[in-house]
Amino acid sequence: MSNYRFEKDTFVIEQYDLAKPFSSFLPGIAGLKGIPMWTFYVNRGQGICSFGIRDKNSPIMEFSPANISYKNVSTTGFRTFIKMAGTGPVYEPFQSFQPDSKAKRTMLIRQNELVIEEEHAGKGLRTSVSYFQLPGEDFAALVREVSVTNIGAGTVSLELLDGMPEILPYGVENSGYKEVGNLLRSWMEVENLDQGIPFYKVRSSTHDEAEVSEVTSGHFYLSFNQHGKLLQPLVDFELIFGGNTSLIHPDRFAVNSVEALLNATPYAVNKVPCGFSGLSTQLKPGETATVYTLVGHVNDIGKINKRSKDLCSPAYILRKREEASALTRKLTEDVATKTGLPLFDEYSRQSYLDNFLRGGYPFLFDNGKEGAVVHLYSRKHGDLERDYNFFSLAPEYYSQGNGNFRDMNQNRRNDVFFNPKVGTFNIRMFFSLIQADGYNPLSVEGTKFRVSEGKEEELQELLRASAAEEDYEKLTKACAGDYTPGKIINAISDQAIRLEISEEQFLSGLLTISDQHFAASFGEGFWSDHWTYNMDLVDTYLNIYPDRYEVLLFEENTYTFFDSPVYVLPRSEKVVISRGGKVRQYGALLEDEEKLNKLGRKRNAAEWLRVDGGLGGMYRTNLFVKMISLSLNKMATLDPYGMGVEMEANKPGWNDAMNGLPGLFGSGMSETMELKRLVAFIVDAAERCGHQVIQVPEEIASYLGSVYEAVQQYQSGSLDSFGYWDLVAGQRESYRASVRYGISGLEVEMSVENVKVMYAAFLDKIEEGIQRAEQMGGGIVPTYFRFEAERFEEVRDAAGNPVITRYGLPAAKVLEFKAYALPHFLEAPARGMKLADEGQARTMYDRIKASHLYDPALGMYKTSVSLGGETDEIGRIRAFTAGWLERESVFLHMTYKYLLSLLKVGLYDEFFSEIKTSLVPFLDPAVYGRSTLENSSFIASSVNPDPHVHGRGFVARLSGSTAEFLSMWITMMAGKKVFRYEGGQLQLHLNPLLPAWLFDENQEVSFTFLGSVKVTYRSERAANTYGQDGVTIQRLTLITVGGDSIKVDGPLLTGALAHEVRNGNIREIHAVLK
Repeated sequence: MSNYRFEKDTFVIEQYDLAKPFSSFLPGIAGLKGIPMWTFYVNRGQGICSFGIRDKNSPIMEFSPANISYKNVSTTGFRTFIKMAGTGPVYEPFQSFQPDSKAKRTMLIRQNELVIEEEHAGKGLRTSVSYFQLPGEDFAALVREVSVTNIGAGTVSLELLDGMPEILPYGVENSGYKEVGNLLRSWMEVENLDQGIPFYKVRSSTHDEAEVSEVTSGHFYLSFNQHGKLLQPLVDFELIFGGNTSLIHPDRFAVNSVEALLNATPYAVNKVPCGFSGLSTQLKPGETATVYTLVGHVNDIGKINKRSKDLCSPAYILRKREEASALTRKLTEDVATKTGLPLFDEYSRQSYLDNFLRGGYPFLFDNGKEGAVVHLYSRKHGDLERDYNFFSLAPEYYSQGNGNFRDMNQNRRNDVFFNPKVGTFNIRMFFSLIQADGYNPLSVEGTKFRVSEGKEEELQELLRASAAEEDYEKLTKACAGDYTPGKIINAISDQAIRLEISEEQFLSGLLTISDQHFAASFGEGFWSDHWTYNMDLVDTYLNIYPDRYEVLLFEENTYTFFDSPVYVLPRSEKVVISRGGKVRQYGALLEDEEKLNKLGRKRNAAEWLRVDGGLGGMYRTNLFVKMISLSLNKMATLDPYGMGVEMEANKPGWNDAMNGLPGLFGSGMSETMELKRLVAFIVDAAERCGHQVIQVPEEIASYLGSVYEAVQQYQSGSLDSFGYWDLVAGQRESYRASVRYGISGLEVEMSVENVKVMYAAFLDKIEEGIQRAEQMGGGIVPTYFRFEAERFEEVRDAAGNPVITRYGLPAAKVLEFKAYALPHFLEAPARGMKLADEGQARTMYDRIKASHLYDPALGMYKTSVSLGGETDEIGRIRAFTAGWLERESVFLHMTYKYLLSLLKVGLYDEFFSEIKTSLVPFLDPAVYGRSTLENSSFIASSVNPDPHVHGRGFVARLSGSTAEFLSMWITMMAGKKVFRYEGGQLQLHLNPLLPAWLFDENQEVSFTFLGSVKVTYRSERAANTYGQDGVTIQRLTLITVGGDSIKVDGPLLTGALAHEVRNGNIREIHAVLK
C-alpha cells in the first residue's frame, strides 16, 4: 500500500514502486552560468530513466516514452548491486524483478532534487540515492549520491557495484539508436581510461555522407568515495553481467570480487559501454559508505581531468547540492506565499517554476537602455508522456530553449506582474510575430542579437578596449553575426579569452550597440487560436502600467509583421469534392517556392514584411495598427452564419485533436469570443483616444474599407448571411494576394474616430453571431460548428473538364451551407464567461453545471460531453477513449481557464467552492496518482471505461494550467485591477479576494507583490475579503528599502507612493483588514 504526504517543501511517496506509475523530471536549470541537462524520472526502479544534453538526440541514458520507461528503468536505469559476506546471493536495492516484503521504499520529490530510499529489514541496510543537476559549472552533469548505511546490530562486510548498464556515447542519436543501434556500436569508443574518468563518444560522424567530421565532445563518468578517492570505473558490461544480456542479474559479479573485476581487461569496443564503480568495505552499526558519481557532458575532457581533484570532494558535492536547491527556491521567491495551507503555498511555487520552464524566466541584461529581456530556462513541453514533442535546452550559459507560439505566449502572460521591468517586450514580440494575413509561425526560438548597422566602429573600439591583444581575433569572431549572451560568455570561457574588463561589462557594452531579433519559423501549420493569447499580454501590462495606455497603443513604432514562406490558398484551390462525393476543404496551404525564389529567402529563416513588394526595408508600425490588422483578418474569417472564426488554414484551434474540422469547414466560437474582446478593446481605445491619427498601409486600409462596406450592406439587408460571407471571403483572398510578397510601403492617414465607427459596426455583427450560436446550442454557446454544402457546383475549365486542385481532387464552388453544432465543449463558455456581466455569468454557470460538461463523480469539468454520435471525420479525438486525452477528460488548462473566468466575473462563492474539488493541491494524491504539487495535462474522467484511472493525472507539469493558476493567484492575492490611472494620477488599490479558510492561525496571508514586495494581510476577524460581510483594508503600513515606515489610512496609494511601489522602492506592505 502506497502512502502520500507533504512535509515542508518535500512531497513524499512511501512504497513508491507500488503506487500508480507516473513520470516527471528535474527542471534542467543550472543557473545563469551553468550548462543544463534534461533529466526524466519515473516512480519505478531507481527513478532516473533518461537524461542527456540539448535534446533527445543527444542522450546519455536512452530516451524512451513513459510506457516503455516504466518497464525498462529497473534494467537499463541506474543499478546498485551489493554482496554481503555470508548472506548468499547478490542483493539489489530497488529491484522489481520479484516482490520483497522486507523492503520499505520511499521517494522524496523536491523542486530540484529527487531522493529514493530503501530500508531492508532482512539485510539490515538502508540505501539512499539522491539526484540533482550540477549548477554553476562550464560542463553539464547529473550528480548521483548513493549511501549504504548499516542499520543492523553487527558489523557487515560488503562489496558494492553502482552505475549504469548502458551509456550512449556522444554522437549517437536517440532515434538512430532505436533503428540501427546494432550498427552504431561500430563507431563507439571509450577514451581517457588512464585518467580513471571514461570519456564516451563516437569516433566520427555517423551519417552516410561524403563529408565526415571528427567528434571531439563527449560524455564522461566520474565516481569517488566519501574519502574523496577516485574510483576505478568499469566500462565493459560483460565484466559485470557476463552473458546475461537481459541485464537482470550480474552473473560475473555474483561469482567474482570487485577487485577481480577491476583487474580484468575491459573490451569496450563494438558494444554499448557501461559505467560502474565498485568498492569493498566494512560497516559497523550506524556507519555509512557513500559513492558519488557525476555523469555528464563536456566539450573537452581535459577540463574534467584538470579539475578531478576538486570535483572528487564530498564537500564540493554538498555545496553544489545546496546551490541547486537554493537556485530554484530563489527563482520562485517571486511567488512566495504564506497562507494557512502550506501545500497551497508550495503548489504556488511549483506552478510558477513549471510555468517559466515552458515560457522562460525573464532576465534583464544591462544594455545601457531599458534592459534587454531574455527568457532563460525554457523548453518545448516534451517529456516521457509528451513523447511527440521535440524539446531543446541550449547547452550554454544563459540557456534559452525552443517552444510553440501559443505555449510561450500563454506562459508569459504574467511576466510583467512578477517583474514590471519586462515592460512591453512580450507584447512587441508576439504581436510582431502576427503576419499580415493574421496567422503566425508555430516555432519560436530564443531571441538573438546582432551588432546594429552603423555600429561597426563602436564594436571595434569595444573589442580593442576589452580583449588582450592575442585574443582580439577570437573575440571578434565570437561577436560576428547573430549571437546570444550565452554564446559570447561560453566562447570567452572555452577559448580562454582574457578580458581587460569583467564579462558583465563586456556583455553590457556589446548589447548596447546591438539589436535584439525574434527568431521563429513556420513549423507545420496555422492554428486558428494562437493569436487569442495576445490580448492577455496587453491586459496584464495595462494592469501594471495604466498610465502608459496611449503610449503603448500609438507612440511606439516598433512593431513588425512576420512574413511566412507559406501561403493560405483561396477557396478556388482548397474547396474540393472528396472521393465520397462530399464537399470538403483540403490542402489549404501552399509552400510558396515562387516567393522564396523571388525574394531570395530560405524556408526556415525568420523573415519580416518589407516594403517595395518585399524588396525594400522592413515595415514598422504601432500596436494599434497591428490590432486593426489582426482583428480585421479575423473579422473577415467569420463562418457563413457569422458565428465562429473559420479554420480555413488547415489547423484547428486549441484542441489539436479536432484536426478533422478544417476539412469540414469547421469554425470556433472560442476565437469569436476573443475577437469580440479585441474589437471591444479597439472601440474603447478609439473612444479614449479619439484625437489620434494613425498611418495604415494602403493594402490594409483598402481591406478595412471593403469589409466595413460589406458589414453595412448586411446590416441594411442588402446581403444575407451567405452573400456577406462570400463577398468578404473574396475580399480576404484579394487582400492576401496583394501582400503575398510584401507591401508597397504607401500609407493612408486614418482618424481613430473613423475606426471607432467601423469597429462599432463590427462589434454588432459579432454579437449577433454569438446570439445565433447560443440559440443553436440551447442556451450554451457551442465551441465548434461544422458546415455541409447543401448546394454546390463542380468547377470546370473552358474545355468542360473538371479542374483538379493541387490536392489531387476536383474543385468545387459552394452555393449554400448548412451549419451543424458539435456537442458541447468547455472552451467557448470558459472564454465567453469573462465577457459577461455577473447575472449572465451566473445563468451560464448554472447551465454548465447542470450539463454533462460537469463530472459529478469527480466534482470537475470535462473538455466535452459525449462525442459518441460524431463521425471519425471530426478528428483523432473520436479515436481516443472517452475520458482520455482531449476527449471528455478533465483537461486542466481548460478547467482552470473556466475557474479563472468565475473569479474574474465575480462569482466568488462559486469559485472557492469549485477549487476545493478542481485545484490540484486539494485533490487526494492516492487518486491523483502523483505529487499534488504538480499539475498534469489531463485527469481521466469518470466516463473512462477503466474505473482504475478515474481522477488520475496524466502527462506531467508543463501545460497552460500553470498560467491560468498564476492568474488566479494574482487576482486572489492582489485583486482584479491593481493599478489605476485616474485624474492624472497613478493609484495602487490592493483588493484581495480571499476566503476566510485560507488565512493562517494568526489570521494572516502574505505574498510577494511585483516580484519584490512582501505584502501581509492581517484580518481582525475570521471572514472572507469579499461579499457583504467581508473584511476590507482599513490601513496600510509601507516599509521602504531603506527601512523607513509610512502609514496610510484606507486601501489606496496615490501618486508618488504608487510609483514607489511599482519602481521597487518599497520592501514591505502591511495591511490591516476589518
